[in-house]
Amino acid sequence: MALIGFKNTHNQSVYINPAQVLYVTTFEEEVTIVALALASAGGKPTAVYVRGNVDQVQQRLSVAVAG
Repeated sequence: MALIGFKNTHNQSVYINPAQVLYVTTFEEEVTIVALALASAGGKPTAVYVRGNVDQVQQRLSVAVAG
């Protein structure tokens, strides 16, 4: 499966495996939180803050899963 590239809020490239996405939600305008099925130090899902609204991010992730 291909990784999908995004820019985080620090303008760094991050790559997400769509198969590991638990949920996608809005943080603020044009910033989306993507929670991954990877445990962080507290046992909570790892979260990545990416640029783009939630609809754009979900669209890019769903196309990768469907394709």
